[in-house]
Amino acid sequence: MALWPFTRREKPGAGGTTLFFASDLHGSEICFRKFLNAAKFYEADLLVLGGDIAGKLVLPIVEEAGGRFRATLHGEPRLLEKAAVPEFEREAANLGFYTRHFTPDEIAHYKANPDQVETMFEAAILDRMARWIEMAEAKLAGSDVTIVFAPGNDDPHVMDQWLKDRASPRFRMAEGEILEVAPGHEMLVTGYTNVTPWNTPREYSEAEIAAHIETMAARLKDPATAIFDIHVPPYDSRLDTAPVVGQDLKVKTSLGAQLTQPVGSTAVAEALRKYQPLLSLHGHIHESGGTVKIGRTVAINPGSEYGEGILRGVVLSIGEGRILRRQMTQG
Repeated sequence: MALWPFTRREKPGAGGTTLFFASDLHGSEICFRKFLNAAKFYEADLLVLGGDIAGKLVLPIVEEAGGRFRATLHGEPRLLEKAAVPEFEREAANLGFYTRHFTPDEIAHYKANPDQVETMFEAAILDRMARWIEMAEAKLAGSDVTIVFAPGNDDPHVMDQWLKDRASPRFRMAEGEILEVAPGHEMLVTGYTNVTPWNTPREYSEAEIAAHIETMAARLKDPATAIFDIHVPPYDSRLDTAPVVGQDLKVKTSLGAQLTQPVGSTAVAEALRKYQPLLSLHGHIHESGGTVKIGRTVAINPGSEYGEGILRGVVLSIGEGRILRRQMTQG
């Protein structure tokens, strides 16, 4: 078990420990700025980023003859003067996209060598993470606020060691760890996710997820006061309702309406029923924000609207074995 530093609001009788949880930012810079601002706004001691930190696309910016630049955003071609490029890059970053400058020859090279695209994409992810860490250090300077990073299924494994190498009293990459986040309250953290149609980096069988959670749960001092921070929601919990996707990766409809189904993890559902932690925090399914009870466990998925620049989250105060306050947020 790792001991996380306590701050003055964590002392007995001082209102417990306040944490702010959000998930599925998918590279959105404006959402990450809001995530950092939540520390001061909600007087949070701890910020927890619950997975799917990485974005999904790299947008090429290609220099044309005459000093102009060609790019595409949402399928719309853009021809940019040099002075307009920084604003385009800011717009893309707020939407969660990465941008890279290429020559026409470099574009041709990547088209001819698709095996090298993943390395380039991972470099873009780590560049954004380095920028976010710098932003956080500047924004939170002079405070005791700490940040826990938990991965999600869309986050490449290269992020884990990269973040661990940069661990400090401010940051922690916590996959597979048990953190004491308040006196008497431990947090179990994993981004293991059941299989999806998209073949993302952290997909596992239900048996593997169950074994991973069991290994961690065995290290808990008291599951009844614990927090489970698990990226994928429990199966058929109303926190995991998503559109039905066919083999062609298109959403299925009937009579003009989207078909939906539960897509969460049965292993997570079984673990929550078995251990009955005080609280479980989830993400992954953007459309299914809400709060449910699974036995005595309060299970929460804030949902995600990162593509609109909206940060959805939850503020929680915990202490003395109880949830003292909880509030869903959107901003």
